[in-house]
Amino acid sequence: MKPYVTITLLATALLAGCGGEEAQQESCGVSPTISVYNAATEETLYQEKSVCLEEDATVLDALKATGLDLEVTGNGDMSYVTAIEGIEEKSEGQSSGWVFAFNGAPGDEGAGAKEVESTDVIQWRFEEDAVAFFE
Repeated sequence: MKPYVTITLLATALLAGCGGEEAQQESCGVSPTISVYNAATEETLYQEKSVCLEEDATVLDALKATGLDLEVTGNGDMSYVTAIEGIEEKSEGQSSGWVFAFNGAPGDEGAGAKEVESTDVIQWRFEEDAVAFFE
């Protein structure tokens, strides 16, 4: 194959790849920012960044979009996150578990019920005293 043909093919492939990313970004209904943090060990499991979701997506949908390993009981509005990346509720004491902050305040609805918008910032946290997080 001649060098100019190889360069042309490579350039075409790169441009096609870029167009795919733009098309994907445009198809986002909402793109909230999310992070996941283990406060017990001070370890960041998912660095803060935006995720691409459909309209009417929830806090739980945003968590699922991170690609982290999740354990969830129930479904829909009654979904409850019991573990993220193998870190299970009650593993650091009877009151330990996963909670989320929504725009800087403790979540006031279940993760499967709370809808998100592009301007929202969600932080999932593993707390040794999950109850105290809401006080």
